[in-house]
Amino acid sequence: MTKNIGAAVALAMLWLCSGPALAAENNCMASYYRSKSPACVDETLAQFRQMVARSAPDNLVGFLAELFRASPDERERLLKNEPSNNVRQVYVYSLYRAGLAEEAKKYAAASQLTALLDKLQAARVPVLEAVRPSEIPGDNDTLIGAYMASGNTVFIQRILDNYAGADDAMVSDALRMAYMMSKFGNTLTPKGRDDVMTKAACEKYQCKVDPQKFRRLLTLASAFWSTQSLSAGDEGIKTTMSDFFTRDARLKNLLGAEQAAFGNYMTAIMLITTFKDKRQGADQERAFELMNKSASIYEHFGSGKEAFEPFMNLKK
Repeated sequence: MTKNIGAAVALAMLWLCSGPALAAENNCMASYYRSKSPACVDETLAQFRQMVARSAPDNLVGFLAELFRASPDERERLLKNEPSNNVRQVYVYSLYRAGLAEEAKKYAAASQLTALLDKLQAARVPVLEAVRPSEIPGDNDTLIGAYMASGNTVFIQRILDNYAGADDAMVSDALRMAYMMSKFGNTLTPKGRDDVMTKAACEKYQCKVDPQKFRRLLTLASAFWSTQSLSAGDEGIKTTMSDFFTRDARLKNLLGAEQAAFGNYMTAIMLITTFKDKRQGADQERAFELMNKSASIYEHFGSGKEAFEPFMNLKK
């Protein structure tokens, strides 16, 4: 059972963290909607041609889908004489997701990719206008790509709306995972700590028994992590996030609680690092043990109050 959970966790985190990679490396794509630069699109596609990829990054598909939908001239320029079969596949996927059914059909036939289009239709992959993230982390990336192409914050709003229908426990756990991911990467683990948090989430949400619920958690975590990361350099995303959590009292309180809990966790980690190899006397030994306990409670999704109790004991 432990081995199976470990495999499921590794796959889940790969799924959760792989999407935004192309955009993170390509700053011009993230700000394309301001410049509308054809050179940026060309640069983005040139990078993709160099990648060894079995499928297109969701954010690139979302970006091109919105670009194709809104800019017929740019669409015609890009579709003309594309040499790369991988890029042609991305174009078929993007035309389909743009809701341009006839254009997708014609381009797929001309590129000998009708089988790919048939698969998309058979799987009922939603077009961009119908994407409402719930249980597929990649949907967040698709909408982020569409935002990068347009600057339309409706796409960001749709990503965040997933939080409105989640219960308190799932919202808090997703926010916690997002904070840990932002600080420590896809392992959610500080250097020197055991990698336990994702396994704890998998067990709490019974990922082997109820993968749908676990995928919902990952989609929510991905939503906050990716939008928060991008908000540092994008006022539209920053304002949309702020407004979303401010106007919903429940979500605002849960976010505030998780911000405080993460701050306490970082304090605990700092003290653990300080005393790990040079504890002198009973007081430092006690501080190390209490902070280690606090961090462990947090990593296993104990409430912020539970994780904070060792701090209170430290003051006694």
